[in-house]
Amino acid sequence: MDASRIIQRFFLFFLVVLIAVSCKKDLSLIGIDLVDPDELIKMGYTDTVRIQAYSVAEDSVRTNGLSIAMVGSMNDPVFGRTTANWFSQIRLSKEPTNFGAFPRFDSAFLILPYSGSYGDTLSNMTLRVYELTEDIIDSVHTHSNHTIAYNTDIALGELTFTPRPADSSYFNGKKQTPTLRIPLNSKFALKTLFADTSHLSSNTRFLEHFKGLALIAEPQQSIGNGAILKLKVTAGSSKIELYYHNETDTSTYAFGINSDCRRFNQYNHDGYLGASPMLTQQVIDTNIVLGDQLLFVQAMGGIRIKLRFPFADEWKTKQNIVVNDAQLILTNASASPVFSPPSSLALYPVADDGTLYPFQLPDADEGSDYFDGKYNKSSRTYRFRISRYLQQVINGDRNNKGLFLIIPGSSLTSDRLVINGFNAPQSGIRLFVKYTIIEQ
Repeated sequence: MDASRIIQRFFLFFLVVLIAVSCKKDLSLIGIDLVDPDELIKMGYTDTVRIQAYSVAEDSVRTNGLSIAMVGSMNDPVFGRTTANWFSQIRLSKEPTNFGAFPRFDSAFLILPYSGSYGDTLSNMTLRVYELTEDIIDSVHTHSNHTIAYNTDIALGELTFTPRPADSSYFNGKKQTPTLRIPLNSKFALKTLFADTSHLSSNTRFLEHFKGLALIAEPQQSIGNGAILKLKVTAGSSKIELYYHNETDTSTYAFGINSDCRRFNQYNHDGYLGASPMLTQQVIDTNIVLGDQLLFVQAMGGIRIKLRFPFADEWKTKQNIVVNDAQLILTNASASPVFSPPSSLALYPVADDGTLYPFQLPDADEGSDYFDGKYNKSSRTYRFRISRYLQQVINGDRNNKGLFLIIPGSSLTSDRLVINGFNAPQSGIRLFVKYTIIEQ
């Protein structure tokens, strides 16, 4: 190879690297090592490709058998009111159970340790406990849009309070970890302490007699107020404590709430009746054009965002393109001290039938540091690298149905987020693409 040829090859390669590293965006040279400098005729970069994005209602999420109960009600000024209720069996801690001769009721408490919260915990909340009148069936009561019958005429307990999910408390002179403690009344004792001994002979007989409890939140009426509480329901300290005495002794009995109990959460978004007009028009009336301005995503079986990249269909017809790097940037449009942004988001492919395909993108195989999706507080943005996904779409190896953007762990978190759309006045959603066109 003559000297001029060597110099030409070196110059071409140097030019490619120089263009890449001089770009103001932090884009890497993924795939550049696959390209022969002789074949390079153009290194391209764009951040103006069209992104079609809009919000869609999510049907539900699976909530049976979770280790966390989500309970409460919040009235979000953007998303409207969301209310969370919880239904569960309770179990005998001893088989058989015997409360002795002539037992007398002293007090009882439903005890559930806090795991966290979301929303305004400085406003009052009212929770009520009712008796289920229908069996919890694992194959039936599986998702957040399911409910179950309970006796609304007689409350077994009630508490109006200001949640303190991070504060320790004292009970019977002892310091307790942050715990929700709801007093139960004598009507609970009628079903348990004063039950016929045959109902207390085994858990099978007891569950036929007492099918479980419903923990129901009173809907929050004041806009901007309310919270959703996260409560541990499989911890050793999750239980109902019954205090009683009989002819010979004063005692305490614990009804277990644990992994053996059938249970599920119900989430109700109230049809988004109190949500912002732009949200309802986009999600309920399916006016997807409004997604160009603002996008909405919500956990608890609420809302997801659908993304599609029409330009990829056009690029299929062009010369061979190597996607060196593609980064999707989304900006938080509603910073709020009360309704904080989720710590991360997740992307999943849209399947051929339009549903969420529950397997991660090929870029996610590179690890979380590369794929990202975490919230950057200083820039108020989320970033995803989707280089391999985009390359597969351009190559025709994957459909171009798009992606779903969701809040991960949606069954167990109450987060929500507003994102700037593609045509937002500032900091709109953008896809930064660095690519190479290869001459055949």
